[in-house]
Amino acid sequence: MKRFFKQVMIAILAMANSGDTVQQATISQLGGSGSVINVRQIGAKGNGRDDDTPYIQKALDQAAGRGASVFFPKGTYVIDPARTLIIGSRTKLVGQGTDSIIKASGKRFGWELMRVAGSDVEISNLSLDGNLQVNRVLVVGGGVQRVTLTGVTAANASQNRNPEEEGFSEVVAGIVVYGNTSQIKIDSSEVSNIYAINQSNGTMIARGIYITTTWGSNEGAARQVTITNSHVHHIGPADDGDGIYYEDPAMDENNGQNTDSLISGNLLEYCAKRGMKIYAQGVKVSGNHIVNSYLNNNYYQGVNRGELAPDMFSAISVYGSNNIISSNVIDGIGSFYAAIEVSATETVRNTVIYGNKIVMGSSSTIKGTTAIRLGNIYNFTIKNNTMENGERGIWTWQNADFGVIKDNTIIMKNGGGIDLSTYLDGYTQINLALRGNIIEASTFNIQLASTNRNVTVRT
Repeated sequence: MKRFFKQVMIAILAMANSGDTVQQATISQLGGSGSVINVRQIGAKGNGRDDDTPYIQKALDQAAGRGASVFFPKGTYVIDPARTLIIGSRTKLVGQGTDSIIKASGKRFGWELMRVAGSDVEISNLSLDGNLQVNRVLVVGGGVQRVTLTGVTAANASQNRNPEEEGFSEVVAGIVVYGNTSQIKIDSSEVSNIYAINQSNGTMIARGIYITTTWGSNEGAARQVTITNSHVHHIGPADDGDGIYYEDPAMDENNGQNTDSLISGNLLEYCAKRGMKIYAQGVKVSGNHIVNSYLNNNYYQGVNRGELAPDMFSAISVYGSNNIISSNVIDGIGSFYAAIEVSATETVRNTVIYGNKIVMGSSSTIKGTTAIRLGNIYNFTIKNNTMENGERGIWTWQNADFGVIKDNTIIMKNGGGIDLSTYLDGYTQINLALRGNIIEASTFNIQLASTNRNVTVRT
């Protein structure tokens, strides 16, 4: 009898301490006890009520420069959003997944919830909740190297409702990566619910993942950035809400540099304007799935508030040279003004678009839709893509020079195949080779124009 009672007590204690067991297993994976700082042991409560800002910052400061890990057991850690958490170099932050939440307090508004200010930083299995009380949830500061984000959730960024305070009209973002950075990896993470609510210069700007440079600085573009296997969704509004935005402002002065970056294997949906905009050079966008989740119900919220926007403006906009767009799936219930759009102003060079599958929503009432829309472009290849629905398959509507369009399959039941015409004066389409394209269209297969020179067409 005594033996039975002892066994029962052991079982009860085991169940009661199962959470501690999981924590100890996580800690043991991080290293010895001296290299792991448990925020609860520093004083953080994680109860979703008390302000844990000073305790967590203390833990981060203790870990910085030592290669130590800061561990966040399951809980909700409330942070004063006006006191950004700063992560120094050689620091690891580790949680227990979506149950380890760092959340902005609702008492006042702040600029950033968390900033990586040093190199060699890893953040994994943490949920970062801006609680609509910050402009940016997670920021990788300028000049930082070798930062890895794995299994991180960054959600709920917005703008300050008080026009007299900071954060009223600034760009809203889930994750920001500033310039002079390199080897930044974002993998198996989620960015969601990033919305602008106030106008800035007549528009409302939100970015799920925003790769840019510090305003007013001389930083170069971020290099060797990889964004993989992540989910970006609910970014808006339609005025200027993009899932991933990669920019190199030096391109404004024709001084852009190749970034050697990769965006691959991601799912983007409910991104109100674009899935991605690439205003940078040397980026490969491959194997992503971009879903158009809108169907005749995507409305502007800024100066044109209440007017119907395109279901989505584009899935992928390419405004930089030396980029590859390959093997992406672009579909959904809605249509795109241009599923893949290349340039509109400056000439984009050395562009390859191949192996993409584009299916426009057949029930959309949006007019002027094109699967691949080419603006000013030089030295390009469009091959092995499949396109279905919309008004045009491929359209060179500005200057197009030295290009190959081959082996594409275009099915436009209510539209045309390849359109080499333009409605603009002074624009030409020259030195183009079209061959091996399979086209089923109701209005035209290939439309040539007087603006074409040295264009060859072969079946």
